[in-house]
Amino acid sequence: MRDPWIIRGVALLVGGLSGAYLPVQGRFWIFGILILLGVRLLFWRPRDFFGRLFRPEIPLLAASLLLGFVYGALGERSLPEPLILDRVEIVGLIKDWNVSKDKVVGLIRVVEGEVKGQSYRLTVYPDSLGEFSGEWKRVLPGDQVSFKAHLERPKSLGTPGGFDVRLYYGVRGLSGSMYAQGDVVLLSAGEPSLTWKIRQQVRNRLLAWDSEETGVLEGILFGDSSRIPEVVQERYKVTGVLHVFAASGSNVAFVLGFSWFLLGFLPMRIRIFGTLLGLVLYAALCGGNAPIVRATILGSALLLGRLGRGKVATLRWLFFAAVGLFIYNPLIIQDLGFQLSFAAAWGIVVLTPRILKVKFFAIIPGLLRFAFACSIAAQVATFPLLIAAFHRVSLIGLLVNVFILFILGSVLELGLIGVILSFSGVLSAPLFQASLWLLKGTNIILKMLAELPYADVWVLNPGPIFWIVWYGGIGIVLWGKERALFTLKVRWVYHRRGLSVIASKLIERCPWELCQGMQRRLVNLSFSPFTVNRLLVRWGGILLIVFLLWSPWNSQTDLEVVMIDVGQGDAILIRGPEKQAVLIDAGPRSDTFDAGERIVLPYLLNRGIGHLDALLITHEHADHIGGVRAVLDNIPADWVGVPAVGEGLENEEWQEGLPPGLTRQSEKLRMLEAGDQIDLGSGVWLAVLGPHQILEGTHSDPNNNSLVLKLNYLRQSVMLTADMEQEEMQDIYETGADLETDIFKVPHHGSRFSLYTPWLDNMYPQAVVISVGKNSFGHPSQEVLKYWEERHIPVFRTDNHGTIRLLLGDDGVEIIPGR
Repeated sequence: MRDPWIIRGVALLVGGLSGAYLPVQGRFWIFGILILLGVRLLFWRPRDFFGRLFRPEIPLLAASLLLGFVYGALGERSLPEPLILDRVEIVGLIKDWNVSKDKVVGLIRVVEGEVKGQSYRLTVYPDSLGEFSGEWKRVLPGDQVSFKAHLERPKSLGTPGGFDVRLYYGVRGLSGSMYAQGDVVLLSAGEPSLTWKIRQQVRNRLLAWDSEETGVLEGILFGDSSRIPEVVQERYKVTGVLHVFAASGSNVAFVLGFSWFLLGFLPMRIRIFGTLLGLVLYAALCGGNAPIVRATILGSALLLGRLGRGKVATLRWLFFAAVGLFIYNPLIIQDLGFQLSFAAAWGIVVLTPRILKVKFFAIIPGLLRFAFACSIAAQVATFPLLIAAFHRVSLIGLLVNVFILFILGSVLELGLIGVILSFSGVLSAPLFQASLWLLKGTNIILKMLAELPYADVWVLNPGPIFWIVWYGGIGIVLWGKERALFTLKVRWVYHRRGLSVIASKLIERCPWELCQGMQRRLVNLSFSPFTVNRLLVRWGGILLIVFLLWSPWNSQTDLEVVMIDVGQGDAILIRGPEKQAVLIDAGPRSDTFDAGERIVLPYLLNRGIGHLDALLITHEHADHIGGVRAVLDNIPADWVGVPAVGEGLENEEWQEGLPPGLTRQSEKLRMLEAGDQIDLGSGVWLAVLGPHQILEGTHSDPNNNSLVLKLNYLRQSVMLTADMEQEEMQDIYETGADLETDIFKVPHHGSRFSLYTPWLDNMYPQAVVISVGKNSFGHPSQEVLKYWEERHIPVFRTDNHGTIRLLLGDDGVEIIPGR
């Protein structure tokens, strides 16, 4: 299957991926290498590439690769610069509008002002009485309105492996978000679209059923998960079927299958175009939802491929669609939804026929056999992407997806018929009721499966070698093992001849007899890796990989301290020269957000950390202890350290934050106080400076009994100060401890209550770091920022610089901001 158009599409997309994902520093070198190869190809040694016959596809492929690389690398330039404006006057056109109990979320296109022509996600919250003020109750899509808003254009991603809000908005044609401040003025009334009216009519019909399944049904029908309770989303996530209401290709796949089945009595061409019409209507029903539109385009490409002569034509249309989406918006090459949709579609087209040839599938009934094979094909094609994005593997996901394929497919089909009949409550009610009954049964089954041991597991980032082995293995299976081996042999012979010529020229120039003799033996040796004992080759390859991975020049000699950007809170990772890993705090947790699960745990797994030598908790406030449970539930720690606060450890905040069973009597729990030392090995040690004594009656007793640490390595140090305030700072200062340090973490996120100048005036750090996020406390205070500015000491902030890495080594301290 050597379709030249597919190969050119692959070259363009590979170039785009390379340009998008390579570090900025490496793009220049790769671009230079590509240019040099082009010069060699066209002007210097064209015969090396063309052979005796002119092959125009080679320069075309090279040009595609180069164009894709440049286009992908420049894609981020289309994103608007970060911006924050408060109480800015907005005049805009409402494009979408969804009302719920606790807020209204819509899309607005600004038509006047500083951000004219840009689109934003608009959120309106009710007042203290739970009511939406004034004219907000009357706003509908199509209206032109004026109001004051807090506007934010997000910053670039600051933590590797985190969720890139800026990219997420950019792929969807949005510049950022805004929050309404005060009432709205209705400038002109518009007419909502027919599809919006249908969606609202369906939502109104579903109000008759007060159950959590109504939100799930809306998610399946329209790809909108905003009304689904968190506990239900987690249940679907654990069992590996969250995609059914994540505005992904699953929605489109269900519609495609339903339309294809209904039109089965028609001739093939009419059936294809009828199904295409069904996909377009469904995309319109979802309000032009960007992921649905993207999946519709890819699904349409698969259908158009059936107009051709088989799999090659289908793949050609699939790649045409992918290239077209990439050209329209180069950022889409980095969008996880696009990557998953494309990989799943490719897997279904290419891998399903191979899977159906396996003898096991011959005993499975026809319809179930095809569905099972498609599910396996899609999951095989997307498996590395899912690991890299979520670091979670659902061990029961394969079987559950086959079950879900039929149950939720039926729900979607019944629901869509209900949508068509939603003009009548009498006609649509039975269909919606049947759908909700099916969902209720499904939820019961998924709840049971989600509670099974190891239903899903968190996994480490396997790295690029896993990707090469996984997709390389798929390539060998598709190419054929015998064919791949034969091609490798031929290539080896071809390149061995070239090496022989080079070696012969070296022999002529070598003045030493011994050198000449060795080189002659090498030239005359008819060596081939395929004639050597296979066991020797296999073990030799393994030893080579081990040598490359664990060779001395790949070993780490620096001490790494990472201030993870968790928003308003603390999470600090210490990574020793011998891969020791110590975590200090794990970020905040609230009813709707757990930084331990959303940020800290994925970051640790992305770094390949599956074990902690210790986890230290500085104090009991939720912005420090909140994410601890999520981390310890999935990554074991040898022991947990807390400040020695006596009976204070029994308070409600400590008990809610510590994992169950981790009591004062536990061997894994250590009480730390001033004077203790924690030896991490390799010359790395932590000195405990506080608490020196239990302080009571202070401005904040939990803050003033925080665990204060000084990290030491190679006569360099980092002061880790938690949330201590002036009272604890004074207490530690009066002990006469050595407080000089190279890097100082500003206490309590830059609070003015932690500005104790007698300590700070006698300290001369190279830089200071503030771990802080969006907050209502005024952190960091202007007094603190002004103090360090007047001392001409640089300030690094996680809200501005993202995750901050400190490298301590023989050459001093290096500070690497994530943004």
